[in-house]
Amino acid sequence: MDAAEIGAALVQVYALPHGRTRTERLETLAAAARTGSDRALEGRVLLELAQSYTYAGERDLVPVAYGRLLRIYDDHPAELGSMTHSVHWYLKWVTWGMVGNPALPLSTIDRWFDELDSRYRQRGYSPRPVLALRSELAREIGDTAAAAAWLEQAMAAPRDSMSDCDACERGEWGVTSVSLGDDEGGLAHWKPVLDGERTCAEEPHRVLAQALLPLVRTGRVAAARGAHLTGYPLVRHTEDLRPSVASHMEFCALTGNEARGLEILTEHANWLADSGADAGARLAFATGVCVLLRRLVALRLGDLPLAEGTVESVRARLEVEIGALCARYDARNGNSSVSLRTAARLAAEPLLDRLPLGLRSTLPRAASAPDSVRAADDFSGDRATEVRRLAELGAARLADTPEEAEAHLREALALGTQVLAGEEAARLGAQLVIAIASQPDRELDLADAAVRAAARWEGLSEPDVLHHTVVAARAFHRAERHGEAVALFEHALLSGAIPYPSGELAVVRAQFGRSLNALNRHREAARQFLEAARLLERDPERTKLHAELAWSAATALEYCGQDDEAVAAYQRAAQLWAGLGAVAERARCLRAAAWLRVCGEADPESGLTSMRTLIAELAPLAGRSAEAADELARTREQLARMREMGDATA
Repeated sequence: MDAAEIGAALVQVYALPHGRTRTERLETLAAAARTGSDRALEGRVLLELAQSYTYAGERDLVPVAYGRLLRIYDDHPAELGSMTHSVHWYLKWVTWGMVGNPALPLSTIDRWFDELDSRYRQRGYSPRPVLALRSELAREIGDTAAAAAWLEQAMAAPRDSMSDCDACERGEWGVTSVSLGDDEGGLAHWKPVLDGERTCAEEPHRVLAQALLPLVRTGRVAAARGAHLTGYPLVRHTEDLRPSVASHMEFCALTGNEARGLEILTEHANWLADSGADAGARLAFATGVCVLLRRLVALRLGDLPLAEGTVESVRARLEVEIGALCARYDARNGNSSVSLRTAARLAAEPLLDRLPLGLRSTLPRAASAPDSVRAADDFSGDRATEVRRLAELGAARLADTPEEAEAHLREALALGTQVLAGEEAARLGAQLVIAIASQPDRELDLADAAVRAAARWEGLSEPDVLHHTVVAARAFHRAERHGEAVALFEHALLSGAIPYPSGELAVVRAQFGRSLNALNRHREAARQFLEAARLLERDPERTKLHAELAWSAATALEYCGQDDEAVAAYQRAAQLWAGLGAVAERARCLRAAAWLRVCGEADPESGLTSMRTLIAELAPLAGRSAEAADELARTREQLARMREMGDATA
């Protein structure tokens, strides 16, 4: 192959997904490029090959490809000069990949660390990323004192173009703190990421998973619930984030949500047999899975079918694999730190009896006592009397003093764990929701109470479960906690018929759509807006909401490139606004539709025609209405821009 053929083939490879096929083609291209005279081309192929090995889980092959790249870079600085930043940036990631690779001896890793350090110093780069990687290696091999010391130096070093983004850095800082037993310190590092202030391509995805158990251990159970509801959809379909998926399963296992954990595992059952994945990711995934499987076995559910076996057989097989992986790391590290760390993770006991998530999943269970645990009559009656007195006080105060009602109801629920029958507790929980909903600025408290109320109604009343799940979703929506809102809206709307009239259900779907929009899930948002609008087609009293929904659907459709559907939705919204006499809103929808037509290839002239028609309609109104005059001026100005754009492309 000559240089032109190699270059063309390299462009084709860029479109392939990471995996063996991609790396095999790159290996072929690397061999061909080596026999040619274009060292810059060979460098490009080798850089892509090293990245492909990394993403395909073949990190033990990276040093060979990258070692060749570094020799070319040193021998031909003029030809590869334009790749300087890329070479040094990826050298950092090559070194990072070695930290979790048990196939490489520590002496080899140390040499690469020295190489990275030397090259960064020569180029004048900050030692910050090198120090951070040294901290990570020390943490992995169990040298906690060195890990803390290296991290302190890394944080003090200046940032520059070779530094990881702030979100990624904070992710590692938090992991180190938690590994040292400092959950509070870890959460402090992660806070800007958890709050959405610092993000990147893989954050907050990883941090939301890493923070689950520290949040529970520090008593932030509502935040832990939110991290699961928001974080799992972010990692659900990403193979590179398998350890994060496993962290969500582990969280479910340790918070009384084993059924939810099994649901997640079943969805990823094909990963169970994929033992060829990167060793570090495989160990993290298998360990998280086994925490869940051990819990299921403890609940006498080892015979449940799973993948091609049962919960117990899969657990046994994975634990053998975990032992072998730990042995590889221990041999490399010269100590048993990985084995001990993994054993401690596997032996973890539940942190909570149950943390209601608002997502229902059920496990088959043997017949058990009713929800009351013990009948109220078994307490021959002081506590039962006090609980019912508090419940009555709470009910009496609901209408006039909801703050007092809340206090009484919370106390009754706390005292009544072993006293109240299932339906009694559920009704108290529902009353608590009403009490909190009657108070301003309590959205997150309302969401928490509603999730717990929904859990109490499970097995008693499906409509009450769905209602309280929606109440929680709407509260999260109003609090702009859109990840949690979407998870609960989605669950409730898929679970069954929500017991609301069509007008109220349209409002629910509208809120669902707005939360989806906030997460940049515009295609799904459009579906919700369109369905909400359909529910209002025969409700003349809600024409304004109908018009707003059609407009929202049009905007979402435009975001996802469905121009024809967006034009139709804009026109439908304009028609509805016309019926309400809303001049400005109608004009804006018509202009938006016109722009889509003008910018499209199908029928740009019809867009110009619709603008001229709108001008003719607005002109007689302009003398009587300042609003119409303003819209007329806007329409004329935009029509002029459309014509200029057409002239420029003619």
